[in-house]
Amino acid sequence: MPIIILPDGTHFDYKIRPLYLGVKKINKKQAKENLLLLKSIADKSGLCFALAFGTALGAVREHDFIEHDEDIDLWVHYSQKDLLLSLLFELRENGFEVARWDRRGLLSIIRKNEYIDFYIYYPDSRAENIMSCCGDPMPQKYIENWTEIPFLGKAFYIARDLEEMMLFRYGKDWRTPVAETDFKVSRVRKSFYYIKDVIKGYLPDLIYFLIYRRLDEQKLLRYYSRLERFNTLKGQ
Repeated sequence: MPIIILPDGTHFDYKIRPLYLGVKKINKKQAKENLLLLKSIADKSGLCFALAFGTALGAVREHDFIEHDEDIDLWVHYSQKDLLLSLLFELRENGFEVARWDRRGLLSIIRKNEYIDFYIYYPDSRAENIMSCCGDPMPQKYIENWTEIPFLGKAFYIARDLEEMMLFRYGKDWRTPVAETDFKVSRVRKSFYYIKDVIKGYLPDLIYFLIYRRLDEQKLLRYYSRLERFNTLKGQ
């Protein structure tokens, strides 16, 4: 069974659950319950997180979770990593289990079949003013400069430059809903994702980081492509 080594040296074991695009359609009622419970635990401990990606998009555009989304996305600054990991046993006591741990900064937890992804962002020296999670860069200012918005009856952090962030990540049509999947994934694909996640969970660090170094370069190229599109749109 894979483990996460917590800041105090304790070993936290967990069961790998395959996560992939199209894994399931979000249950809004359960997702709301999970997010509000998580927020209460985080607020008591001092953990700070911000709404990210599809969850941020839904909060701004629909004032709700997106109908065709599949999970909850949250940003966490790397300075909060140890605090987040130290809460894993408390999260377990409240029904959350770890489903995925990527050593480059992605933690996924599940409760009542609803997932929450924590994207932990670190400084990235490959380009100016960026931070990355799992090799995927974002402008540093979105990760470090937050404001609060009302969502689900509570105040949640989100990137301060909201519309600019949406334009950068999703392009000029970010206000138009687009379904990325029909949630029809074959058994073969499901098996592939499961085997891949299991192998990742047991790879030694040296091999693990060597494998992903090349993949991370591809993500940097996509970042530059987004940046070029963003600068073109801003100049129009």
